[in-house]
Amino acid sequence: MHKDRLLTIAKRSVVLLTLPILLFAFSVGPDPRHTGAPGDSTCARSGCHVGTALNAGTGRVVLQLPGGMTYVPGQKQRIAVVITGDTTTRRYGYQATARLGSNEANGQAGTFTPTAPDIVLCLDGSERTGASCRATAPLEFIEHGNSSNSSGRFEFDWTAPATDVGPVKIYVAANAANGNGSDSGDKIYTTSVTLTPSVGGTPRPAITATGGVVNGASFATGVVAGSWTTIFGSNFAPGLKTWDGLIIDGVFPTAIDNVRVTIDGLPASMNFISANQINVQAPALTRTGMVPVVVTTPAGASDMVMANVLREFPALFLFTQTPTRFPAAVRATDGRFIAPAGLFAGVTTEPAKPGDIVLLFGTGFGPTTPAVAPGRVFSGAAPLTDAASLQVRVGGMDVRPSFAGLSGSGLYQFNVTVPNLPDGNHRIEMLINGQPIQTDVLLAIKR
Repeated sequence: MHKDRLLTIAKRSVVLLTLPILLFAFSVGPDPRHTGAPGDSTCARSGCHVGTALNAGTGRVVLQLPGGMTYVPGQKQRIAVVITGDTTTRRYGYQATARLGSNEANGQAGTFTPTAPDIVLCLDGSERTGASCRATAPLEFIEHGNSSNSSGRFEFDWTAPATDVGPVKIYVAANAANGNGSDSGDKIYTTSVTLTPSVGGTPRPAITATGGVVNGASFATGVVAGSWTTIFGSNFAPGLKTWDGLIIDGVFPTAIDNVRVTIDGLPASMNFISANQINVQAPALTRTGMVPVVVTTPAGASDMVMANVLREFPALFLFTQTPTRFPAAVRATDGRFIAPAGLFAGVTTEPAKPGDIVLLFGTGFGPTTPAVAPGRVFSGAAPLTDAASLQVRVGGMDVRPSFAGLSGSGLYQFNVTVPNLPDGNHRIEMLINGQPIQTDVLLAIKR
């Protein structure tokens, strides 16, 4: 560890620490160039933490940028480092750096402002005390300032370069430590993001503040990992475009015409964009509660809007929302659309009969066994993990689906036998773990 840094640490802590302890524990973060960026190493490679191979543990590190994947020259934005570990993890740490895309090994991009107790080091190992590091050691490294962080979340500000310098790449290496007092058994994870300069003259996208992030079937506010989600707002795209031609090797695109969405800092799979609406599949979110959602276009990033992530938030896809809600239903035996006759011009629809097996489709019904990762084509059958908690009623009569689970990526299918009910439109009720679908969904029945 550099002598200047040791002196700085001693002054800050007002506690006499010996050199071997500092080198062993890295309680205030490693020396510079441990971010995994070009020209840098990591603590996994250099041996300051010994455990699994780099990125081989079950955790990960994510960079969350509420301001999106662009920067405005000279503008400050908040960045969060979020680290997850495993059951052995007790403490977390990190080191990050920002580099010019044109010189990722040695080109400093912008400046960091730490949140106490974190610190910024210069390339020579000294702690930065002014607005920037010396010209002879311009690279900056922001890192954890003590070893007591047990939340796995760190936040700091990054001020973009004063002028458009092209792409900027932010690298971070994170430590998920077991807190056993030694350097063994710890896990090191790395990631990076690329920011591009925003384009002037075109309005930035904006997500509707209330009701802007909703279930893609019910349009009720809320998100479930892997579910189909709709985002409403303005200035998203100049026209309509879908993912047609963009699914490569079974992987869904995370951008359409450079329009992107992140949910809790993770890229969402893009299905459809228009001026005021975006349809996405939510990524594999790892936590519930309020998380940031950001839309980024070539004009820049939207202000983040907080959305509520739930374990289940079920809804059925519908043929019609008004004046009456009829589900997107298909008869299993012949593929006929089930709805009142003549519901759509030029499309044959007919009511179900008692005894028909009708297929209903929805999203947001929660985990399946086996799990199905979002963002990829899926065709098969993955039953609901909590199928025992699923309740289905048609016309007030209990129905037990012969299948309930995923049949496509984010698409849940329910094979329901129509009970012996009279002619008419009968209400479909569904709950999983007490969470109901949207109200007043009706199945048309005619003997």
